[in-house]
Amino acid sequence: MQEPDPRQRTKLLKLGTRQCRFIVSEDLRSAVCCGAPTPEGSSWCDWHRRLVYVPAQPVKVRREVLAS
Repeated sequence: MQEPDPRQRTKLLKLGTRQCRFIVSEDLRSAVCCGAPTPEGSSWCDWHRRLVYVPAQPVKVRREVLAS
């Protein structure tokens, strides 16, 4: 899997449907997003989804973590 092409980057307020909303700029006030195509139902392209998505843990594992 390749990192998205920087030429797809788009200002947050100019993003269209199914464009990655992962912010790649330092200045959040004038946020620039990745802009790469996203899968149906996702706010992020496959590349950035791997960085931000944490799968839900089973209830038993969460309880063990909280108890420790």
